[in-house]
Amino acid sequence: MATKEQRQAGAWRKRGTKSVGGGMLALTSAVVAAAMLATPAALAGEGTARYYSSKQPYVAPASTSYSAIPNRYHLAYTESVARHGSRGLSSYKYDALLTLMSQSAAENNYAGFVSPEVGKEFINNVNAITAANVGNGYGMLSGQGAIQHQGIGERIYQRDADLFANAAKQGLRVSYQSSGEPRATESGENFKLGFDQASNGLLANAVVAPNNPADNNFDKNTTTLYFHKTDNPDGTQKTGEAKERAERYQQFVANDEGLAEAEENVTNDPSMTTASHDLLSQIFTDDFLASIGKEEGQRIWYNTADGTKKGAANCAAGADPAKDANACGDAKKKIASEQDAAMDLYNLYIIAADMEQENTGSHTFNFDQYFQGQHAQDAKTFAWSLDAEDFYEKGPGRAGQDETYRIAQPLLDDFFNAIDTRERAGTAATFRFAHAETIIPFAALLKLPGSQRQASELYTYENNPWRGESVTPMAANVQWDVVVRDGADASGQPYQPLVRMLYNETEIGFNDSCTPIADGSTWYKESELKSCLNGKGTTVDARLTDEEGQPETPGHESTPDDSQKAPGANHANGQRKHPVKSSANGGDAVKLAKTGSSVTPAIVATVVMVSSAILGGSYARRSRRKA
Repeated sequence: MATKEQRQAGAWRKRGTKSVGGGMLALTSAVVAAAMLATPAALAGEGTARYYSSKQPYVAPASTSYSAIPNRYHLAYTESVARHGSRGLSSYKYDALLTLMSQSAAENNYAGFVSPEVGKEFINNVNAITAANVGNGYGMLSGQGAIQHQGIGERIYQRDADLFANAAKQGLRVSYQSSGEPRATESGENFKLGFDQASNGLLANAVVAPNNPADNNFDKNTTTLYFHKTDNPDGTQKTGEAKERAERYQQFVANDEGLAEAEENVTNDPSMTTASHDLLSQIFTDDFLASIGKEEGQRIWYNTADGTKKGAANCAAGADPAKDANACGDAKKKIASEQDAAMDLYNLYIIAADMEQENTGSHTFNFDQYFQGQHAQDAKTFAWSLDAEDFYEKGPGRAGQDETYRIAQPLLDDFFNAIDTRERAGTAATFRFAHAETIIPFAALLKLPGSQRQASELYTYENNPWRGESVTPMAANVQWDVVVRDGADASGQPYQPLVRMLYNETEIGFNDSCTPIADGSTWYKESELKSCLNGKGTTVDARLTDEEGQPETPGHESTPDDSQKAPGANHANGQRKHPVKSSANGGDAVKLAKTGSSVTPAIVATVVMVSSAILGGSYARRSRRKA
């Protein structure tokens, strides 16, 4: 659980950002949007891929078209689930172990390093990222993560402004829900900040009172947002069906022989051995690396104060364990091989991409330097290793099983239940904030782009499109917009609500088992989705008849770049049921730059200068508060 001091630090982050002025968020968004729109979208390629796996910072769409609402329907409700934004290290682990390893390498005038200069620089980098996490709080949202969710909240309001204006007139409320993990709640708080700023506080106080408060009127819902563990983030235990579901899932992950074999094959793949030695050889001597291992006389470092198996608790320098329990390491974690050390270094590299605001002053670190040139391929190998673990344990997984994603069924049920009870509950929107462990199985359950193919052979980048960087980047989100029509159809029944989906703010069709209301449309009847998404096939009345309000053509709504073809527009051959293209990019890794955007150096410089001027005061004030 977060301490009071950690929560105050998060609140200070938000207050500091807000105090710059009401126009800060809009100005920053406008500058970034202008830069994105001015740049060709295809500049990112193999040479610019950074391979951050699931630590990929969020990539806001530069410009997107959204399909028009069908005739005689109006927007009545919206709901979403989002991963928390960019964060720091979840605990004192990778940095702890590399610190211990470096202390050994520094003995005898840095004899274990390729040179004293390389050794000193490496130690300084590890110490700096540790200090940055101590200052920010281990596991807490980074400044970058706060800004990501502020922007998402702003854009949701802008997309659905009419819905929220009507909600204010009708006295409807907004429901905010969290897994209860502090970084999830803080993500929601920042989302609300962006939403409220964009709407001038239109629904700032129209919030559903929580049954199980987390913070700031957020409702903790571990059944739908933290379903993968029997232990809840606040230390309580699940009970009843939720506990049984979590136990079945955990037993599957721990005991399934096929899963264990697949993960062992990834670990033992020769590419992992080669990449590990290749990466570490930039920093450590071959003799020192050869001394690592489980054989008699070889070195193993445990996450304890002295690196021995029975050593005392190991806590980050400068941390107060009473205020941040995550600043002390798990003694069972260790470095017992080159691969262990290389994966720890890779994990610092990818988390550094999410801590750009904390990477400053005495906390400045640079792990990019170890993954340049030929070593970029090392990053690709390690990304595959992490992706494989997530794919097999949380995603589509092995062919013939559904345990890895059926765990998300309560969340899907909650999406439908929220639609069906919105009028009785008096809600216009439900916004949920959770984790990668929530988004990954939910994406597989819905068969979202990149999450549609199980593995009948060992998962690789060549035979499967699943990528952590595109399936579940930081702040990944799924949104459903719901439109309704007043009155009743020819049979006397109320018209079915229609639903469309946005995945990371880009409109996509539901999977091919679902039939849209018309060819080329991304709108679906709720009754159809309840059937097809629950494995019951398509319904006989999935199509929208002329009497029900079928549009003559799919159409689309204007956006800042209206030259982009509407997602609902038919392809030239007119044969595909779902013309919306997948973002999975075939069998290749999605190419994302470090910032998640393909912008020219000149534009990057402009954005950085303006953003730094705007955000610098906020960060300085936050740092002084924490000092």
